[in-house]
Amino acid sequence: MDAGDGWQPRRRLQLDVIRAAAILVVVACHAGFLPPLAGNVGVTMFFALSGFLITTLLLEEHRASGAVSLRRFYFRRACRLFPALMLFLAAMGVVTWVSQAPVVASGRDFVGAILYVGNYTTAMQGRDSAIGHTWSLAIEEQFYIVWPCVLIVVLALGRGRFAFATLVAGLGSLTAVVLRLMLWDDGRGVLRVHFGADTRMDGLLIGCLAALWLHTRAPGRAHPWAAAGLLGLVASSSMVEDPRVAVLVLPTLVAAATSLAIVLVAPGPAVGLFASPKLQLVGRRSYGIYLWHHPLVGGAAALAAPGRWPALLLAALLTALVVHLSWRCVEEPFLRLKDRVGHVRAEQLEISLR
Repeated sequence: MDAGDGWQPRRRLQLDVIRAAAILVVVACHAGFLPPLAGNVGVTMFFALSGFLITTLLLEEHRASGAVSLRRFYFRRACRLFPALMLFLAAMGVVTWVSQAPVVASGRDFVGAILYVGNYTTAMQGRDSAIGHTWSLAIEEQFYIVWPCVLIVVLALGRGRFAFATLVAGLGSLTAVVLRLMLWDDGRGVLRVHFGADTRMDGLLIGCLAALWLHTRAPGRAHPWAAAGLLGLVASSSMVEDPRVAVLVLPTLVAAATSLAIVLVAPGPAVGLFASPKLQLVGRRSYGIYLWHHPLVGGAAALAAPGRWPALLLAALLTALVVHLSWRCVEEPFLRLKDRVGHVRAEQLEISLR
């Protein structure tokens, strides 16, 4: 089958619900409602979504124009990610300047976050800070640098290119699993395994496999109830406390289940759980929530009772306010710029990364 006859993406509100599920798991973990390693489940869900969406965009651009523009790709990514991150880091810089709290970020932490290498400069050193959660953004950005170039080379092969792309993504996923097992060393390598881009790339590449699968097959029926059940299983996996399972096994299983949920829900309209306007709203704002909740909600969760619960409520409300302002004043204007300048044949590329 010609790839152009396969699934045609457009704006998929149901993917926002999957984003919402991911960010709710992360926030619940940092608020103290879930085990400490539960946030890894939500982050892995984001990895799978990113791999799926980025690969879909690249494949659709290639189908529409016969080529992929790296300049446009990186322009779109910069418009989507960088402005909100800079606003957050500027605010945290002010906090660092006026505060002596032990979790304030160091200069190295800020440099790592700005250059998207925070998984190596901060997280892998075993140090947490108010901006330490940007390690996951660093892994995604490192993926954005490598995978589009790999895919461009593979797409230039002509016949058999999609099978070869699937092979590359599959072998990359397997390599990540093997590296985690080799570097674990009875737990002494937990930071290297947990925060390394090479040891976490299966989360992203399994999402890429889902995009390749949909792109090369005729449109099928959606199965939203099965997808919702899978998301429930993924959310329940956040209760796992055994570090060997949480760090070595769940990254692959969660990425696979999330990607399968995407495949099951993407072909049809948003119905049932996936039609919830509130969850869709949370999903659209998930990037801002991820940035801002950690110092606010995480800081409130660290307080002792009885002040902890009022502080958590105040932190949640403050997070919602700051995220709304960030969306309206920073993210939306740059998203409009991205849509106006960065899209190629926008009438054919209606998928949204928001």
